[in-house]
Amino acid sequence: MRTVTLGMNVSLDGFVATDDGGLDWVFPNFSPELMADTQQLLGGLDTILMGRKNYEGQAATWPAAEGPLADVMNNVEKVVFSTTLTDVDWNNARLATGSPEEEIARLKSLPGGPIGVSGGAAFAQYLSSHGLVDEYRLTIHPVVLGSGLPVFTTNIGFDIMDSTDYPNGVTVRRLRPTHAAAVS
Repeated sequence: MRTVTLGMNVSLDGFVATDDGGLDWVFPNFSPELMADTQQLLGGLDTILMGRKNYEGQAATWPAAEGPLADVMNNVEKVVFSTTLTDVDWNNARLATGSPEEEIARLKSLPGGPIGVSGGAAFAQYLSSHGLVDEYRLTIHPVVLGSGLPVFTTNIGFDIMDSTDYPNGVTVRRLRPTHAAAVS
């Protein structure tokens, strides 16, 4: 069965973006080594799930970009979850046909490779709180935001599967949830 991995950039204090959704704090920490590892990870995915806000930001950026990472992002299957969009026009993107629970169960039952989640905060929080993520890949940056959009809003325990430290202070943790989140 296919697995769902949620990858997020996270500050030391657990935020994925500033209060206004800003990500400028992430980019100075992307060393060539981290970029190569990220590109390898994304290149191994068959499908990427994303919410509307994340889709809109990425669909406005990647189609005009060049390079290996742009090739991956422009060619991988993308499933967009939205209650407001009626159409998506990025190459290999489509709207989900059911709820996240239904669509993810369907995708996991199909043959294929790993499924990634390119989160926005709200989408990641929904998937996490509903126990829909099999593995987390948190890229933890050496910065404290003080406030912002949190990656988690529910209690989840984890086993650490792997941890990689980069010379610039970034740590990538692969985590497996050990107990399901309580759905409210």
